Formats: sequence, structure tokens, C-alpha cells
Amino acid sequence: MEKPTFGLRSDQFEYVQLILLAVIVGILAALGNLGFRKLIELFSWLFRVVEWQALGIDGGGWHRALIPIVLMSGGAAILLLDRIYPGDVLGYGFPNFLEMVNLGSARLKRDWIFVKAAGAALSLGAGASVGREGPIAQVGGAIGSVVAQLRNLSPDRAKVLVAAGAGAGIATTFNAPIGGLMFAQEIVLLGHTEVANLTLLIIATTSAVVTSRAIIGNAVVFDVPEFIMHSYWELLTYGLMGALLGALAAGYIRFFHGTAGWIRKRKLPQWLKLEVGLALVGVIAIWLPNNLSDGYPVISLAMNGQFDAAVLVALLCAKFFASSVSLGCGSPGGVFGPTFFIGTMAGGLFQRLSHTIVPELTGTRGSYALLGLGAFLAGTSHAPLTALFLLFEMTHSYSIALPAMIATITALVVSRALVSESIDEYRLAREGKTLQIGQDLLALTLIPVSAVLTKNVTFASQNTSLSEILRIAGDTPQSTLPVVDSEGSLSGLIVTRDLLAILSSGSEVGPLVNAFDIANTNCPTVLATANLDEASQTMEHEGLDELPVVDRPGGQLLGLVTRQHIAQALNRVSVSLSTLATRDQNIYWATGYRVTRLVVPAGAAGKTVRQLDPRARFGVTVLAVQDVSDPEAGFVPLTPDRRLKEGDLIVAAGRPPDIRQFARTLESGGEAAPVQQEPIAQPLPGKT
Repeated sequence: MEKPTFGLRSDQFEYVQLILLAVIVGILAALGNLGFRKLIELFSWLFRVVEWQALGIDGGGWHRALIPIVLMSGGAAILLLDRIYPGDVLGYGFPNFLEMVNLGSARLKRDWIFVKAAGAALSLGAGASVGREGPIAQVGGAIGSVVAQLRNLSPDRAKVLVAAGAGAGIATTFNAPIGGLMFAQEIVLLGHTEVANLTLLIIATTSAVVTSRAIIGNAVVFDVPEFIMHSYWELLTYGLMGALLGALAAGYIRFFHGTAGWIRKRKLPQWLKLEVGLALVGVIAIWLPNNLSDGYPVISLAMNGQFDAAVLVALLCAKFFASSVSLGCGSPGGVFGPTFFIGTMAGGLFQRLSHTIVPELTGTRGSYALLGLGAFLAGTSHAPLTALFLLFEMTHSYSIALPAMIATITALVVSRALVSESIDEYRLAREGKTLQIGQDLLALTLIPVSAVLTKNVTFASQNTSLSEILRIAGDTPQSTLPVVDSEGSLSGLIVTRDLLAILSSGSEVGPLVNAFDIANTNCPTVLATANLDEASQTMEHEGLDELPVVDRPGGQLLGLVTRQHIAQALNRVSVSLSTLATRDQNIYWATGYRVTRLVVPAGAAGKTVRQLDPRARFGVTVLAVQDVSDPEAGFVPLTPDRRLKEGDLIVAAGRPPDIRQFARTLESGGEAAPVQQEPIAQPLPGKT
């Protein structure tokens, strides 16, 4: 039965549905944001009212030394939540979110709607120096993903709804629909989206803000002072402030990830890392309680000029350190809140110094604190439009536009010159992943092979005679014949052009030769879950027009994927290319060779390259290794006597069949794997 289209073309009807889904996602994200706020209020009351009163901390004096206990009790609750939802609670999860959206299928777990909110609310309630924006973006994104899954949308459409949910969550947080839109477009989708999809983002963020205002009114996060600029000469000091904050942002990115990397390298239980890290944040709070949580009320005070230079320096340094420790030790949360805090304090501090040196070129305290927030945000996130529109919507002042553009763009330029990756992309880059790739490589990477494979395949059983193979090859348009065993598992592949070489040679082939004898048992395959880009690259290297598709390595034959299938799929997805991405691990080299990454299995742990001797045994060269215990150190040359560890990532170069044989040998613990037959290069000798 056909779906009703109400007089619209099918594409128009589909777009109307997407608009309605964007409205639904926006409304649900707003409700999720409001629920998240209530959770933060609940846990803040439990930890920093009830527990503080029980410990007598609110009375001051020596009781303030008990503040670390409050944070450690919050850590215990976080660990309990992690026990229930392992792998989804601890740490700064926004880079992982971006990876799943841009390098994956954008299918997020439904549990994230609760887990990310509960984890961050526990952190913020206990007083960890984290932000709420990253988690609410993930909550909104998970809502968008669930809606997309319920409607069974394609991956590219699902990405847009995930981004719409994330943007709606941010828009509700700051009562800023355009700021949320820019966040979704610039940070979540990396600036790549179509006009039609941009419309969906606008609808989602607007729906979210309308819903929020209908429930709680036109509330604002910060008590923002009026922006005042007395003279255009002040643009010089705003530009200088932007440059200094850009350098500070680059330093924060490096310190943030350096701290997290240092903590990861400690061979301590995760629970101990978390508790010690939170205790350290609590120790800082003994003298600077304003450093606790995301510090939104403190930001408002700084914007209104309530702190002198010494306090601003202390708060800036405390948040700089405490936020890195909080997120590095595993506290769930985001980095936007600390970014706002540091930027505001740095902007206010710059105003004090500038007013002392050049008072005639320096404006009011609140104006510099406000633009410091935007400049530092642009420097750390590399998202100037998000910073600009958030500033504009917080002030509703046109006079802020020019100084804001100068400060944020200057900060961005300086920060990118010092650190090319944003705070969210820095670690991904150290892991060999990039979110920024050319659109000409994006088209095929989110289409699974299972979507285009053909199951109507001509194949041969292992004991099929050569004469029968020749007959089958003459009757099928396929260029390859998969060979299967009695259970339907792929055991080899016959390339029909190699059969022609046998016939043209004039050599006699014994009548007892069967399909298994002439098949390449070390044949390339592709998993049904792989993407078409991987299949296309493999075809190019193997010189094939078809690849067998299996459910697992050495498993059941599911069908074939062909170059024609890939070309047809490319034509079908010519729309929305900018929302696709790649996770291909292979680096293709010269003709017939490739460089690829292999994970060292447990069987090869403790072995050395000298013992494995891949160059002599397989013609494979091991170029470099990435230590599993220190992935951020990158790849280094592998010495012959360095012992491999399970999980190490090695870079190997060679012919694809040789690399496969070497990989099998690693799995078998370095022992020689069974010799696999190579593709037929010469006519088979006659049987005697």
C-alpha cells in the first residue's frame, strides 16, 4: 500500500516529514534540557547543601577542609553509574560524539539520553570543574538519533537530526536559537551542510527555544551588562586581547590534553584516578570555592566587574588547572563551561592591565569580560560563528558586532597558528583520525556493503570439476566465481580471466582438478558491515571488479558487491555529500602495494620483529608502531628487538595477500600460518 502524499511529490512529502521530525526533535531536546537542569539542581542540593550542612562546611573555619569529601562522594556516585552503564559515563565524551556523528553512522545509544545527563549532573552537583554544554549536546543528539532510528532514516538524514538535537540543546541552554544553530552547523557538522538541512537545523533550534520560553519564560544564563564602546580606538585593544586569548587558548588545549594523557598513563585503577582527581579539585576549593562546578553565577559577577585583578588571576589559574584535572581523571562533563569561565576572567584581567597602561584606549570592565568569553571560546573550539552569535544573542546589541568579530577572529587565527586542531579534535588527530576530509572522498563511506550487494550469485562448490567450472563461467556475466564448502562458507575465489589463461596455454589439465584446487583461498573479501569506500579501495588494489561479501572473516558467503553497484550508489547519494565521512584505516600506496594498520593480537604479544621476520617470510615491512599505553605519542620507528604488546598499532607495507598472510601469522602467535594459494598467474601444469 502506497503512503499518502497529499498531492505532493514523493521528495516534497519526505521533506515535509523531515520538517515535522525537526520540530519534534527540537521540542524533545528542550524538554531534555529542562530535565537536565532539574537533575543538576537536585544533585547540587544533595551534595552542596545537605552534605555541606551535615559536614558543617557552610559554617566555615576548619570545616572547609572537608570540601574534598563532598567531591569524592560525588565520584562514588559516578562510579556506581559507570558500573551500571560501563563505557558511557566517565570522561570528556564530546570528541567521541563527534567521531560517531562524522565518522560513523550517527546511531547513538538511547541510554545516552539519561546516562549523559545523570553523569554530568552528578559531576556538576558535587562541584567538579566541568561544563554542562557538551553533555546536553549529546543528550539532544541522542534524542535526534532515536527519532531517526524510529523513522528508519538514512545515515545522512540521521546526522542532520542528531546535529539538530545537539543544537537545540545548546539553544535552550543559552536561550539563543541562532547560537544553537551555529553550534550544530559549525561544531557538530564541521561547517558542511546543505541549505535544505540548514533549514531543518533552524526549525529544531527555534522549536526548542519556543518550548523553553513557554515553560520557564525568557530566562537568561548570565547577567550580561550593557556593552559599551566609547571610541573606535578601542578596537586596537580588543584586537590585542584577541591575540593574547588565542595564545592562551592554544596553551589550554595542550595543557588540557596533556593532563588527560598524563593521567591515562598512570597504572592505577580508574576509580582511584577519579577520586584522587576530584579530591585535588576539592583542595583548591578550600581557598577558592567559586571554582566549583561550571561557575555560571561567578561568570556573571565577573562580567559586572565584581572582582579585582588578583582574584581574576586566581580564578583563571584555578579553573585552567581544575577543569583539566576534573575531565582528565574521568569526571563526566563538557568543556564549554570552563571555557566561558576562563575567557571571562582573562578578558576582565586584560581590561585591568590595559586600563593601567592605556586608559584612553580601554573601555568598561564588563565589555572586555564579555568579549573575552567569546574570544577564548573561538580560540579553543575553532568555531568563530558560534562565539559571535552567542555574544550577539546574549547582549542584543549591534554595537558589539565589530569588536566581537575582531577579537574572535584574531583569537582564532593565533590559536590555529599555534595548535591546528580544536580542543575536540586534538586527541582524535593524535589517534590518526581526522574529521576534516575532502568532499570527493565522502560519498561512499556511510553506505554499507549490505545495502547494495547482490544475493543472486553464481558460485561453485569445492568439488565442482574443472569442466563444469568452465561451463559455469561461460554462462555467467560474473568476472569471479566464489567457491563455497558444504556449509556455505566461502573457501576461495576463482577469477574467470585466469581460466582463460589456462585454456589459451594449451596445457593439459587433469580431470581430477576441481574448483578448490584452482581457487585462490587467500582471496580478498569484504564484510557486509563495511562501507563502499573500503570495498572500492580493495577492488582497486586487487584488480577485481567484484568482491565476495561475507558475514565475518572466513564466514558465510552473502553475495557479491561490484563496481557497478558502487557507481550506482554514488549516483544515488550525490545529494548530501557534505554530511558523510570516512573511517578507512588503509593508506594505499603504489600500484600493487599498500600501507595498512594492524592491531597486535594477544598471540603476538611479547614477540619482536626479529622473531617474526615479516620481510623475509612474507615480503612485508613493518614501518612504525604506536604504543598501546601511550597512543598520543604517535607512531615511532620499530626497532628489531622491541617487544610488541597486545593492542599496539603497527604500520605495515606490502602486497595485500602478503599482509593478510602476515596478519594471520600474528593471530597464530608468530607461528607460520598455513600456506595460502595465490591467484593463478601461470597456467596450471598438466596432470601426469
